[in-house]
Amino acid sequence: MGRRENPVEVLGEALIERGYVTRRPKGGWTEEHVVNGLMDVATSKPKAHGGLILFVDEMGKFLESAAQDGSDVYIFQQLAEAASRSNSRFLFVGVLHQAFDEYAHRLSHELRDEWAKIQGRFVDLPVNTIGEEQIELISRAIEYNKAAPRSNNQPKAVAKIARKSRSQDADRLAEMLKNCWPLHPVVACLLGPISRRRFGQNQRSIFGFLNSAEPHGFQDYLYSADEEDLYTPSKLWDYLRTNLEPSILASPDGHRWAMAAEALERCDGMKGDDFLVDLLKTIAVIDLFKERSGLVANFDLLKTCYPDVCEKELKSALNTLNKASLTIFKKFQDAHAIFAGSDFNIDQAVGVALDEIDELDFEALTSLTGLQPILAKRHYHETGAMRWFDANITPAKDVMDVATRFKPKNGVIGKFLLVVPTEGEEEEHVKALCRDAAKLNDEWDIVAGYSPQAWSVVMLARELLALDKVSIDHPELAGDWVARREVAARLTDLQAQLETELTKSLDKAEWCHTRYSTKHYRQSDLNSLASDLAERRYDECPKLHNELLNRQKPSSSAIAGQNALLRHMITREGEPRLGIDGYPAKGGLYASLLEATGLYSETKDGWRFVAPANNEADTHRLFPAWNAAIQHIKKNKKRSVAVSELYDLWADQPYGIKDGLMPVLSVAFILTQRENLAIYREGIFRARFDDVDVECMAKDAKTIQLRWMDLNKISRRMLSDMADVVRDLDEKNELKHLQPIDVARGLVAIYEKLPNWTKRTMRLSARAIQVRDIFKRARDPNKFLFDDIPALINSKETEISDKEDIRNIVSIVKEGLQELVQAYPLMLHQQRDMLLAELQVPNLSRQSLLELHERAENVKELAGDFRLDAFVGRLAQFEGDDEGFEGIASLAANKPPRDWVDPDMDRASIELADMAQKFLRSETFTRIKGRPEKRQAMAVLVGMEGRPVPLLEEFDVIDSDRGAINDLVDQVSKTLEAVDTNNQSIILAALAELSTRYMQAPEVETRKTGNGKVA
Repeated sequence: MGRRENPVEVLGEALIERGYVTRRPKGGWTEEHVVNGLMDVATSKPKAHGGLILFVDEMGKFLESAAQDGSDVYIFQQLAEAASRSNSRFLFVGVLHQAFDEYAHRLSHELRDEWAKIQGRFVDLPVNTIGEEQIELISRAIEYNKAAPRSNNQPKAVAKIARKSRSQDADRLAEMLKNCWPLHPVVACLLGPISRRRFGQNQRSIFGFLNSAEPHGFQDYLYSADEEDLYTPSKLWDYLRTNLEPSILASPDGHRWAMAAEALERCDGMKGDDFLVDLLKTIAVIDLFKERSGLVANFDLLKTCYPDVCEKELKSALNTLNKASLTIFKKFQDAHAIFAGSDFNIDQAVGVALDEIDELDFEALTSLTGLQPILAKRHYHETGAMRWFDANITPAKDVMDVATRFKPKNGVIGKFLLVVPTEGEEEEHVKALCRDAAKLNDEWDIVAGYSPQAWSVVMLARELLALDKVSIDHPELAGDWVARREVAARLTDLQAQLETELTKSLDKAEWCHTRYSTKHYRQSDLNSLASDLAERRYDECPKLHNELLNRQKPSSSAIAGQNALLRHMITREGEPRLGIDGYPAKGGLYASLLEATGLYSETKDGWRFVAPANNEADTHRLFPAWNAAIQHIKKNKKRSVAVSELYDLWADQPYGIKDGLMPVLSVAFILTQRENLAIYREGIFRARFDDVDVECMAKDAKTIQLRWMDLNKISRRMLSDMADVVRDLDEKNELKHLQPIDVARGLVAIYEKLPNWTKRTMRLSARAIQVRDIFKRARDPNKFLFDDIPALINSKETEISDKEDIRNIVSIVKEGLQELVQAYPLMLHQQRDMLLAELQVPNLSRQSLLELHERAENVKELAGDFRLDAFVGRLAQFEGDDEGFEGIASLAANKPPRDWVDPDMDRASIELADMAQKFLRSETFTRIKGRPEKRQAMAVLVGMEGRPVPLLEEFDVIDSDRGAINDLVDQVSKTLEAVDTNNQSIILAALAELSTRYMQAPEVETRKTGNGKVA
C-alpha cells in the first residue's frame, strides 16, 4: 500500500514483513537492495512457482510525495527494467488514480521530461469508468422524497443525442438521466468527462461537487432553488470558473478555457441581455468537454437547455453570437462552438525561451517569486523597531561576491542567502561556501543556507523565467487577449509552485552564521534567529512603541502630527501634557514618546523636560542614546556639532533609532541639556531655541548645530557678575541658572531688543561702539563670554587672571550696555523737546498737551498742504509718549523707525522745525475759515533819535498767553494811574522807550518741560 514515504524504505520493509528477507541491510535500504531482493524471490524455485507479482496499490501516494519533496523516483525505473529482464518471472503492477505524468504536472519542464522517460518503461492500462456508470452513480447518489416534476422529455432528447450511434442504449440512458433530477441531463452527462480531466480526480471530483458547499456548487444551488428549477450547464460553468479556473488554466484545457472566458467577457462588454450570456456559457461548457460526453452544442441539445424559449428566439440569439464572432457554427458537426480567437502556441514558445536561457537571472527570479523578507518579530515586539533581513536565492558560484558586496538600506540589517548549486557543485562544497560567506562581513549579518531540495527550485526557476521572457518578448501577445490570459495563468501557477518549493527548501535548509554553529531551522524559526541577531547588533535600542513614527519613512499624516507635537514642545513647555487636549495624533505621540518614557514629567519646578536616568527607572532604554550624544558633543567641544551627526550616531549600532523618531527625540535631548548647550542655526548663535529653529531642524537637521560649554572657578565668578548685569538691565529676566548659555542668552537678548537705530548709529562713545560690535559678532556663547568680552581690556591677552580683571570687564560691559539701552530714548527726547520749543509748548503737562490738541484741531485742513495736514493729525493724537513721537519723527524722516540712520535724524530735525513754523503761521489765519483765533500777530514800530531806521519787532501771541498779558496790563495800568500826569504823549513816549529796551535786549524767555528741565 503506497503512502507518503520513501518507496525504497516501504518496499524493503514489505520484503521483511512477508518473510522474503530476514533482516534489514547494514546501512539501510537502497534501490539496489530492494531490486535484488525482489529478483531473488522471483527467480528462486523456478519449478515450484511461476515467479513474483508486486502489486502497489495507491502508487500515486509515492508519486505525490516525490513530486512535493523533490525526491527521486528512479526506483520505479529500476523495477520496470528488472521486470523486463526477468523472462516473465517478475511482474510489477502499480494502481494509480490518474496517468503517471499527471502527478508531475506541477514539476519543472525538465523534471516532467525525466518522469516521462520513466513512464515509458511501463505499459498504461487505463481503467476508466464509462460515462453511463458514472451517470448511474450520480442517479443513485441523489435521493428525493417526492416524485420529480415533469421533465418535458429533456432526458430522452439528451440521451438520443448522446447515443446517436447506439440508439438501443438511449432509453436506458434516458431513465438514468431522469433519475439525476434536479441536475439537467446535459450536466449529468458532463460531470463524468470533467472528473477525468487533469484538474479532476474521477469519482472523487463528482461526489465532491455533489457534497461541496462551494459557491455555485450543487449544495449551494439546493439552498435557493425551487422544484421547477434545474441545475443547468450555465450554472456548472459558474461553478468551474469560481472554484477551479486557476487549475483549469494551468492544465491542457487552459487554452480553450481562456478562449471561452474571453468570449464571455466580450459578451458582457456588448451589454447583451442575460439570455445571450447564459446561452454562451452553455455552449462553452458543452464545447469544452464534448470529447468524452458524446454531446455537441447543436440546436436540438441547446433547445433542451431552454425549453421555455421559442425556436425563433433561440435561433436569433445564436445568430447574434455568430455575428459577434463569439461562437462559430461548424457544419460538419452541425454544432456551435466557441470562436477560436487565438493560435499562439505557448508550449513551443516556452521551449524556445528555455533554450535561450544560459544562466539564471537570480535578481529577476527573486522579484518574480515574491520572496518575503525575514522579520525580527520578537525584537519588534520588544523595542517597537521593525527590522528585517532580505531573503535571496544565490548561485553557489556567486555567493562569496554577493556576501562581500552587501550593503544594507531601507531598514534592512542583514541578508539570508539560500545557496543553490547551478553548475553541479557537490553538497559538501556548497556547505563550505555557505560557512565562508557567513564569515565575510563583520559589520552586518550574513546567514547562508543550503537545502538538499534546492535543485528543484533551479529547474522551476528556469521555466518561470522562460515564461516571463515569453510574456515580454512576444509582441503578438499584445493583440491576443486569450494567449495573454493563458500566459498570465501559467505564470501565476508557476509562481505558486516555486513559492511552495522555496518554502520546502527553506524548511529543510541548514543555515550558517559566524556566531552560531550550523543548524537546521524551519522557516518559522528563522524569525527567531533574525530577532537574536537584531538584538545582538542593537542591544541599546530604545524601547519606543509607536507605529506612526518608529519607522524609516513616516506617512504624511504622521509627520503632520509630529510637527504639531514639536511646536507644543517649544511653545507650551510648563503646561500639563504640553497643553494638548484629548488624543489627536499629536496627543498619541506625546503619550507614547514623552509621557510614557518620562522625558516630560512634573518636577519641583513644574512640568519640565527631564533627561533619562542611568538606573532601573530607564525602562525604555533611552539613557545609552542620550549619553552617547552628550559624549559625542563633548568630544568635539572645539567645534559645533550638527544635529545630523546625532542622527547618524543614533541610527548606527548599537542604538538603531529609526528616522521617524529623530526630530522628537533630538528636540527633547536639546531641551533636557539646554543649560550646557549652545545652539546655532546655520552657524549663527541662537539666544533662544524657538519654533522656527525646530521647523528648520525637522526639514534639514544640518541647519542646527550644538556645542558643549565648560567652566572654571574664575569663569564662574565672572559669569555670576555678568548675570547681575543682565538682571539690572532686563528686569523681566530673573536668570536663575548661572550657566554660560543662559548668561550669554541674557546678554545677547538685551542687545537684540535694542532698536535698529542704536545698532547703526555712530553717535555713541567709543567704548559703547566697541561693546556693540562684540555683541554684533556674537556666534558662540563660550567665545563670547570668555574670549571676546575679556578682549575689551586687553585685545592680546584674553585670559582672566584675577578679580580686578573681572571688575573691569563687568564695568565696561555694563556701562556700554547702559549707554546702548539709553541712546535711543535720549535721541527721541532731544528731538521731542526741540519740537515742543518750536511749537511754543512749555512742557508735557496734561494741560499743555490739551492746548496743543485744541490748536491742532483748529488748523486741520486749513492750508491745503497734505504733508502739513499729516503733521497736524499726529499732533492732535500726541500724548507725549515715545511711540507717539516716533510717528511724528517718521513723517519728518520719510522712513519707519526700523530704517533710521544718523542722517535721517538730522534731516528730521530740520523738517520738524520747518513744519512747526508752518503750523504757527497757519494759526494766524484761522479767521479766514471762521475758526477762533488761537494766535495773534503783533508788530511794534519805534523811531529813535539818532537812528536812520526805526526799530521794528513782529511777534505772535497764543491764546494761552492771554491771561499773563492781561495781568501785566493791569499792573502797568495801575502804575500809570499812580503817576501825576494826564499827558497822553508822555505816557506813549514812556511806553515806546520801554519797548525799545526789550526790543534791543536778547530774549531770556525760559520754558519748563514736563521733567522740570530748561529747554
